[in-house]
Amino acid sequence: MSATANTSTAEEVVSAEVKVCSGCNHRLSPEARTMAEEMHKNVTMGADSYLHMLPHVKDDRIKTDITAAMCYYEKLAGKIKEVLREGGGEPKEGSMMAKMSARAGITMNTAMDNTDSHIAQMLIEGCTMSITTATKLVNHAEGKEGTEELREMCRDWAKFEEDHIEALKKFL
Repeated sequence: MSATANTSTAEEVVSAEVKVCSGCNHRLSPEARTMAEEMHKNVTMGADSYLHMLPHVKDDRIKTDITAAMCYYEKLAGKIKEVLREGGGEPKEGSMMAKMSARAGITMNTAMDNTDSHIAQMLIEGCTMSITTATKLVNHAEGKEGTEELREMCRDWAKFEEDHIEALKKFL
């Protein structure tokens, strides 16, 4: 995603290209399959959390940022699915218990404080967790067969999250 001076726009996020090897028809190594499954689980969990948070947000600018980020997550999840299916795998969803726990946490947090600043703080914390996950996936896959494309996708995902944090800081 391109960003200008520490901000991003919804249009930039929606038009952000999710890079993937188009037309690749190769089997995934076990390491690559595990990595892609973990990526998919985390990206879809992020999208689900954002979707659940949206009704609690008052500021239309934050709603726009959340909606744009959800578009990016959906694009990325779609590309990961594509890589998995082309490589002989199937995407895995996060557990229902994990989703319910995240949703309950969002509901409780926003019930106690639904100010723009607190919502932005919660989103930034989620972005930070995504950066940590993406970075761990890249580091653990370093030098492992068939993971270069996925490592690149993780680096792009982490960059997206960094840019999203910068855009959210104005609400703190």
